Amino acid sequence: MRRNLLVSLAGLGLGLLAWSGVAQAEGNVSFGIRPTKAYVDNPESFGYFVHSLSPGESLSDEAMVMNSGDVPVALKLYAADATTALNCGTAFANEGQEGNGVASWLSPSLSEIALEPGEETVVPFTISVPSDALPGQHTAGLVVENVPGGEAAASSGDKARFAVTVARRAGVAVVIDVPGPHVAGLEITSIRLKEQDDNQGATFEIAVRNTGNVFVRGEGSLVIKDQGGTELASIPIKMDTVLAGDATQFQVTPNVRMADGSYLLSAALEYEAGKTAVLEGVEVKVRDGQPEYPEGESPQAGLAPDVTTLASAEEEGGSPIGRCVAYGAALLALVVTGVAVILWRRARAGRQSP
Repeated sequence: MRRNLLVSLAGLGLGLLAWSGVAQAEGNVSFGIRPTKAYVDNPESFGYFVHSLSPGESLSDEAMVMNSGDVPVALKLYAADATTALNCGTAFANEGQEGNGVASWLSPSLSEIALEPGEETVVPFTISVPSDALPGQHTAGLVVENVPGGEAAASSGDKARFAVTVARRAGVAVVIDVPGPHVAGLEITSIRLKEQDDNQGATFEIAVRNTGNVFVRGEGSLVIKDQGGTELASIPIKMDTVLAGDATQFQVTPNVRMADGSYLLSAALEYEAGKTAVLEGVEVKVRDGQPEYPEGESPQAGLAPDVTTLASAEEEGGSPIGRCVAYGAALLALVVTGVAVILWRRARAGRQSP
């Protein structure tokens, strides 16, 4: 149990460790869950549970549940399967929803908790690793959920009666590292231009799959080329954690806008020393400022692909293209104003003449 390295978090305060999971809502409802202890030689354990267990082994630990709001809360606590969220990071399945199956390895000692404002309680739980568990990093979560009474509206006659119930949740990850071969693997499965707007410009989505049995993160670039292979833009990209064996998408919002035409997109992500995931030559067509993917249709004739860098609101002066547009608009406004003044003076002179 590495007792000499064990640190009690109860006396460390929130200045050292923020809550691993906190749910806040209207009505001063705020509650959370986190580990009660951590290991000095394992910094990750300050934010979530991390244990190395062999197949067939068991271990007991404790979670701290706290009501940091101004009103009493009634919570239910359960184990939930973990998944990779959109834009990466960890999310947890709803109660009873099937996922990676790791939630069945966790057995909390309580399923219901009632806390007064400012009150906290320690909840013991057990981790039991199946004898047939495969090597690698397996993730589940402990989730506390508050389901307040919903709002109901009723009416007479043939109008419907309905009710709305809102559930608020907070969770903390439990990572079980099963010894054996650990292999990192990553695949980029697709790239697409999701949409464009005048302010933000282009939004790209990159779909990835973790083909290994450990967490992966990655950094690299998204490259935009024309159909002839000329590079128009190279955009740095960064991918947060993708859980072992999982898949997700993450968005890239560079400060660029793509003119109508046909382009080729490529992405490369370095996720471990000497390892790179690459997907090249994904065609995207832009028409009327938006992406278009019709099968068998060639790009519009006479449209030269172009990627314009957009100036941010904080960037003084903006981009050269943006400044030209601004100067042109200002000049046009002066011309229009001058013509209006001349016409007004002529009309006034005409009214004043006998």
